[in-house]
Amino acid sequence: MQAVILLPKILFLALLMLFQQGGAQVIPGTSPHPHPTRPRPPDVDGQPTVARKTQQLRVDNAKVKEQASQLYKLAESIPPDVEKVTKGQLPQDLPARLKQIEKLSKELRREIAP
Repeated sequence: MQAVILLPKILFLALLMLFQQGGAQVIPGTSPHPHPTRPRPPDVDGQPTVARKTQQLRVDNAKVKEQASQLYKLAESIPPDVEKVTKGQLPQDLPARLKQIEKLSKELRREIAP
């Protein structure tokens, strides 16, 4: 009876030891890590990302508020026009307003999180 209980435990330990030994082998010229880490590329301005986190955030408050206000007004105007599109009518300026929303959101994102 004890042999039946002991056999799975022994098999488990043997497999565990086998896998531990197999994982310790490193082929010369390769990395011991399964997923080697790559060095982080420099950010857009050439400074490493880590160094940029310590810099103080400089935001033009008036510009950000104005952009956010424009974005809000444009976004508010979209749902009624989408309703018209579902009825088969396409407002002429809808694509231009959607592009403007995209442009403003990108600018805001650059201002807030460079």
